[in-house]
Amino acid sequence: MLSREARRRVSLFAAILALVLVAIAVALAYRGYGFYKLSLEDRVEHPDFRKLRPSGAIGNGYGWVAALLVVLNLSYLIRRRFGGVGSMRRWLDIHVFTGLLAATLVSFHSAFQLRTPIATASTVSLALVVVTGLIGRFLYALAPASSRDRLRDALDALDRLAPGFHEPLMGAIAEVPAPAIAANASLTRSLFAVPQWLRAGRARRRAVVAIAPRRPELRGAVAAVASAAAADARAPGTAALLRSWRGLHRLFALVMLAAVFLHAGVAWYYGYRWIFS
Repeated sequence: MLSREARRRVSLFAAILALVLVAIAVALAYRGYGFYKLSLEDRVEHPDFRKLRPSGAIGNGYGWVAALLVVLNLSYLIRRRFGGVGSMRRWLDIHVFTGLLAATLVSFHSAFQLRTPIATASTVSLALVVVTGLIGRFLYALAPASSRDRLRDALDALDRLAPGFHEPLMGAIAEVPAPAIAANASLTRSLFAVPQWLRAGRARRRAVVAIAPRRPELRGAVAAVASAAAADARAPGTAALLRSWRGLHRLFALVMLAAVFLHAGVAWYYGYRWIFS
């Protein structure tokens, strides 16, 4: 379980990446705003048309950098499968950042127009990967790997402040078991189970509040126990949902890779090779 200081560092790292992403998007928009705001017919008269169009020196470069980012984005899967340097949470933040940056560059590469079936397929598949990835990132944050440890620590902290309540609280929590969800549950089954583990989480909160001591100085400790008990009830469901959602995300990622490689291959074949010409 990450310490509070470690979580703060991870959160700061994610915030820095978010600021970098926003800064890049603003810079790209500022660079080509006069061009992108024009209609397709009027763009040909703009002085930057030959640079910012999808086949132009700058527009084409956006596309090739985006393709490189898509490939680098897969380093997260290598780290997840074989291990390596750094925490998984930090690698996941980098994975999200490179995916969003690639999607941003693709938008500017296309000059916000989709004029060929291959370009449309590449953009739509990338958008699906980004959306499912962002939802998966939310589920990852919702499903802490050490919910049982968090509950034990919260109970121990309350017991130090108000001895004698550990066993009654454990009994009350045990009376609201977490829904049983198979580890290999399908995405449909996992989604249908969401109301069950949400209800279990709320029921555990109520059970803890009903039996815990009602003293002002214990309010924070009781809230921590209630939150940890609810998270522990949700853990099996969120873990199953996260596993099945990853499968959907991987499927879209494979489709996206095929579309991106096809798009890049066609561009290369017809001579749109950016600085490699």
